[in-house]
Amino acid sequence: MTYVKLAAIMVLMQALLVSANGYAQQNKVLTIRIAEQQHQLDLKQLEQLPQQSSHFKAAWGPEGEWQGVYLHDVLAHFQLEHYQDIRLSALNDYRIRLTLQDIAQGQPVLATHFDGEPIPLERNGPFILIWPQQSQQVLDGTAPLALWIWSLHEIRVRP
Repeated sequence: MTYVKLAAIMVLMQALLVSANGYAQQNKVLTIRIAEQQHQLDLKQLEQLPQQSSHFKAAWGPEGEWQGVYLHDVLAHFQLEHYQDIRLSALNDYRIRLTLQDIAQGQPVLATHFDGEPIPLERNGPFILIWPQQSQQVLDGTAPLALWIWSLHEIRVRP
């Protein structure tokens, strides 16, 4: 590979890194959609809601202290705790659908911090839906990982 090609690749990689970092800085917001209405919560606003913490090993690797807010509390903040159809979307377009029964039984947490620090985009942040009560079962292979969603950016609710 010539020096010119190598230099061009390095410039391109640097531009991609700067672009990804800018994207991460702009997208530290969780969007809540209710029909045609839209609300946005940033990390500071989420930190104002009652916080939960749990120590466990995640199926994808890290073990430590996860902190965030119960998904039910986020919905209740917008008076949406009676909605039956809850859809969550990640930055990579991965989507899950939950019911109020799923949320009541599993008590998922919208994690915003890991070991006391905000979760960066490079670590699947800034928001990850975790299910602390099921963490060991996921590791054992007796519960699905499919409902854990990282790089969460949108919650859409329908009656």
